[in-house]
Amino acid sequence: MFMVESEQDLVFNLQCLQKRSARKRFRRSILDEWPECAYCGRHHPTTLDHVVARSKGGGQDRKNLIGACGACNLEKSDMPWFEWYRGQIFWTPEREDRILSWINQPDPDLPSPVCTNWMEPAALLLPDAA
Repeated sequence: MFMVESEQDLVFNLQCLQKRSARKRFRRSILDEWPECAYCGRHHPTTLDHVVARSKGGGQDRKNLIGACGACNLEKSDMPWFEWYRGQIFWTPEREDRILSWINQPDPDLPSPVCTNWMEPAALLLPDAA
């Protein structure tokens, strides 16, 4: 069993973020992966497009968000991305493959927990208070 030597043993890369800061960091992390609009290739996209529109059941998860210029995002609206994209003069099989790779990426493996009953004081093997 895992023995806790100090409270630092229980801290794993903990960052305190306000909701607004967390949202900005999340958005920036996706836009950093898309230096060009996923659809037309314009440099420095400024919006995140929901590949499957939220109104059609798409989520806010990373796999459903891609960097897009405002024009493409607005024009696509809530249409299925592949139908809309294949009808555009700027369609390329390379960009379509990139979008497919993005939306089909596997979920990151979550690290296995050190202790599954971490809320139980006995599971932490902490010394008794004197």
